[in-house]
Amino acid sequence: MPNIINQLNQQTVAFDLSDRDEITLTGRDRATFLHGFTTNDIKKLQPGIGCEAFVPTIKGKTLGHIFVFATEDRLLLDMVPGAAKVLLPHLDRYLITEDVQLKHTTAERSLFLIAGKTAEKSLAELFDKANSLAINHWKPTVHSELTGSIRKVDWLNEPAFQISVPVDDRQKLVSWLEQQQIPIGSSEDYELIRIASGFPMFGQDFSEENLAQEVDRTSQAISFTKGCYLGQEPIARIDALGHVNKLIRAFRCENTQSSIQSDQLMGANLIAEESTDAKVIGGITSAAQNPETSEILAIGWVRREFSEPDTKLVVTIDGQMIPVQVRKPRQ
Repeated sequence: MPNIINQLNQQTVAFDLSDRDEITLTGRDRATFLHGFTTNDIKKLQPGIGCEAFVPTIKGKTLGHIFVFATEDRLLLDMVPGAAKVLLPHLDRYLITEDVQLKHTTAERSLFLIAGKTAEKSLAELFDKANSLAINHWKPTVHSELTGSIRKVDWLNEPAFQISVPVDDRQKLVSWLEQQQIPIGSSEDYELIRIASGFPMFGQDFSEENLAQEVDRTSQAISFTKGCYLGQEPIARIDALGHVNKLIRAFRCENTQSSIQSDQLMGANLIAEESTDAKVIGGITSAAQNPETSEILAIGWVRREFSEPDTKLVVTIDGQMIPVQVRKPRQ
């Protein structure tokens, strides 16, 4: 496959994300119940509408990062692989008399991400108005042989859509992709474009150690008008005080030392370019190299005062001072 970044800029690519976890909530109290444990306004969701949210701890730390999609009779929670192992028992422990059923439904569906400059046009046969779909909204597929849903997400720099189908229809979807001449990228390809797009991944770029606002998806995932929920007080207090002390950011390493590999940046500490005391002001959590250049793209955290785009920083690897620059959001 050609350079995946260039390919997305020109056409459409699919990625198999079936290993992402899914939890399904049913029962008449499902929306009210989930509303009390997430940062976004779940009770406002109507069928066909979704939202992004954090599942916070009582201290406002991020126990999970989810995408919620509402249907007529259930809420579907999409999350990173392995997240259900933590979130299922977390939610279940608070169930008392509510009419809510929790089910781990990952194995019941296959999930692909269709992305790229021409993705909306490519999806016309499955859903003829993909260009009118709002972020985190979804519609059922209209293809005669594929029963499933199409959801628009804002994870990448190019248009991106989740396609969820029953696991028994997986091969039908793969065959349709082949008929449309849409290639399926590798997991390494997806990781590169995720990092290039600056989309942070729970469990890798942030965790339960991070406050929700540190992830810097506050406008997408946090409502400050929804009312009470677990962890609301510290999250509201941070909003009232104005800011957190560190933020997740995307970085660019021009890597003039071509011997440096992206995996060497993983876990590397960031220091200010003009620093004389080598004080750590950030760290790299994800990194991938553009295969056509020596440039390494990364995601990590940095103290707020060093978080503005184009800020010049440094990492030290094997005694070499490697320049790193804060990238503009979503670029």
